[in-house]
Amino acid sequence: MDYTKLSDILSKKITDREIVAGVIGLGYVGLPLAVETAKAGFKTIGFDVKKEKVDSVNQGHSYIGGVADSDLKMVVEKDMFAATTDFGEIGKVDFIAICVPTPLDAHGRPDIGHVESSVKSIAEHLHKGMMVVLESTTYPGTTEELVKPILESSGLK
Repeated sequence: MDYTKLSDILSKKITDREIVAGVIGLGYVGLPLAVETAKAGFKTIGFDVKKEKVDSVNQGHSYIGGVADSDLKMVVEKDMFAATTDFGEIGKVDFIAICVPTPLDAHGRPDIGHVESSVKSIAEHLHKGMMVVLESTTYPGTTEELVKPILESSGLK
């Protein structure tokens, strides 16, 4: 595979604002990221398991202090940002950021269950040229030890 060519294609799509961005987890990290991405001119899809959050976003109502209703409403009304609970829509994105919670477990370590679940959903819809970024707070090595093997189980490298 010619990675240079693939990165050139992705770079061009970013420059031309043709990339579709995705954000999994519409909490205090994910929602601001999704809104700013949409404000920058990138069509953005937000994914969350909580229907109440998705409904609030799609109505232009923010539940995060750092996101103004006016900004959220603007990108929703311009059809630059929409939220969904349908993780099958992941196949439509070219870039996806995982911003799910990683609460501490009983031993004081990050519980990466939400990360693992998100990565499995991405792997089901992974396509050539898709960029995946882990934004969730977790221990060093999570990308190599957990994320990469699950994504590569799709047959892509």
